Amino acid sequence: MKRANHTPLLRVAAAALLLAAGACAPRRAETVKEGPIAEVLRDHTEEVMRIPGVIGTGEGSEGGERVFVVFVKQRTPELDAKLPRQIGGYTVVVRVTGEVSAPPR
Repeated sequence: MKRANHTPLLRVAAAALLLAAGACAPRRAETVKEGPIAEVLRDHTEEVMRIPGVIGTGEGSEGGERVFVVFVKQRTPELDAKLPRQIGGYTVVVRVTGEVSAPPR
């Protein structure tokens, strides 16, 4: 009695499992930046400043990455809901400054 050769079938099954595993593997999201952070700030600050509670924007660094910083007087869930997570491909970081005023002259 001759034994069946299952090698080709096993190779196909192994390849299918590897492809399926790769398709399910978590991938790091690559974000395309609109341009340098200074340009993104220039292009988006006006719209961000229209959000009630925002008192300024700037650039920063967090975890070695450039970020779009939004300065607020007080952080609230309502304000967080209005702020985007990214602007121009840069992560938005909220920084609470408290009351900001100009020094007296």
